[in-house]
Amino acid sequence: MILGVGFLFKTVVICVLGASIGFWSGWKVNHSRYGQVGGFGPFLMTNEVTAKTVSDYVKPRIQTGSPRIEVVGGEEYDFGVMEPDATGKHNFVVRNTGEGPLTLEIIGSTCKCTVGTLENSSVAPGEETEVELTWTVKTIGEDFGQSATLKSNDPARGELSLKIKGRVVSQMTMVPRGFSFGEVEATDEIALESTVYSFMNDKVKPTEMKFSDAYMNELSTLTVEEIDVNSIEDPTYASAKQAFKVSGVLRQGMAQGPIQQNFEFGFVPVSKLKDDGTFDEEDQMFLTTTVGGKIVGAMALVESSRCQRLSSGEYIYTIGRVEPKTAKPEKANIMLRGQNKETIKLSLGDVEPKDMLRAELGDPVGRGSVILYPLKLWLDPELKSGERTGRNDDDYGYVTVQTDNEDVPPLRIKIRFAVAKP
Repeated sequence: MILGVGFLFKTVVICVLGASIGFWSGWKVNHSRYGQVGGFGPFLMTNEVTAKTVSDYVKPRIQTGSPRIEVVGGEEYDFGVMEPDATGKHNFVVRNTGEGPLTLEIIGSTCKCTVGTLENSSVAPGEETEVELTWTVKTIGEDFGQSATLKSNDPARGELSLKIKGRVVSQMTMVPRGFSFGEVEATDEIALESTVYSFMNDKVKPTEMKFSDAYMNELSTLTVEEIDVNSIEDPTYASAKQAFKVSGVLRQGMAQGPIQQNFEFGFVPVSKLKDDGTFDEEDQMFLTTTVGGKIVGAMALVESSRCQRLSSGEYIYTIGRVEPKTAKPEKANIMLRGQNKETIKLSLGDVEPKDMLRAELGDPVGRGSVILYPLKLWLDPELKSGERTGRNDDDYGYVTVQTDNEDVPPLRIKIRFAVAKP
C-alpha cells in the first residue's frame, strides 16, 4: 500500500513538471517569433492602425538610395467634354525624385476601353517618362471615368492609379438637362431657363420649341437667343461651336399634380437651308429633354395620421368608428400658400350627408409662409346609425371648402366614418 502511494505521488510530480516545461518552452518559441520588435519598429495600439499610420511610420525608415515616384501635374486628368464613342488621349508625366532607379509596369485598367502604354519602363533618378492613356467613351450616362494601375518599385507607393474623367455629350446638349421646377403653386407662373450647346461643325438654326403636352404649349411663351460662345465661363463647354439661351414662362392654369413631359428643341443645319430660308421637313432635327415638377394648390389640407393625399390629388379624412354622443370633434387644418394667400378668404361649402356629418371652419392664423384655417369635423350627436366607409366613390361623406378667388378651385375632402354599434 505504501509503495503504491509513493508511485502515484511520483507520477503526479512528473506530470506537473512536464506541463510546466511544455508551457515555458511554448512561450519562448512564440515570443521569439512574434514578440520581438519588427523591422519597422513597434506598433503601439493606443491609436487606430490605418494605412496612413503605417505609411507615416514606414516612410522615415525607407533606406536611402530608393526610388520615389511622382506624377507631374497630378494623377487625375479631366478631359472636359467628349461625344459618345469618341477616342481621347493624355500623357501623364512620371518623374523619379528618389536616389535609385525606378521601374514601372502597367498592370491593368478598369475597362477594356482604356489602354495605357509606357515610354520607358526604367527611369533614372531625376529623370522623367510618359505614360500614355487612350480611351474610347463608352457609357449611356453623362459622366465618364476610368483608370489604369501603374506598378513601381517605390517602397512607399508600390501601386498608383492614373485616372481620366469627363462629361459625355451628344452633338447637342442642354444644361441644365431639361426644365425642373420642383413644387409650384397653381396660382404662380413658372419661369423656365436653360442653355443649349451645339458641338456640330456645321452651324445650326433653331426652328421650333414645343412641349409634348398641347395644353402646356398654350400656356407657355418661349424664346431662344444665340449667345457668344466666347462668353461661356464653364470650361466644360468651352469647345462648343454655338450656344443658345432658352427662356420662357409657363402661365398659371396647369392642373394640380405631378408633371412629367418632354420638351423638344428643333433645329436644322444651316447647310440644309434653301435660298429663301426654308428647309425640307426631313432635315429638321430635335433635341429632346424632360420637363418635371409638381403643381400644388394654393389651398391644401395639411396631412396627418388621419388625413392622406392620393396621387390623384384628392384628400381622404378618416374619422373612423365612433359613438357620436361622446366623441370629440376631429381637428384638421386648411393651408393657404402662394403670393395671394393674404387676400384669399375661405368659407364652407357643401357638407354631405347633411343628416350625418357636421363641419366648422375657424378663423385664419398666420404661420410663416402659409395661413392656416382650423377645420372641425364631427358626426351629428343624435345619429343612431349610418356609415360612409369608402368602398366606392359613392360611399364617402364630403366637405367642400371654397374661396372668393376664381383662380383657386374649391377643395373637396372625402370623409370616412361609421357609427359604433352598442
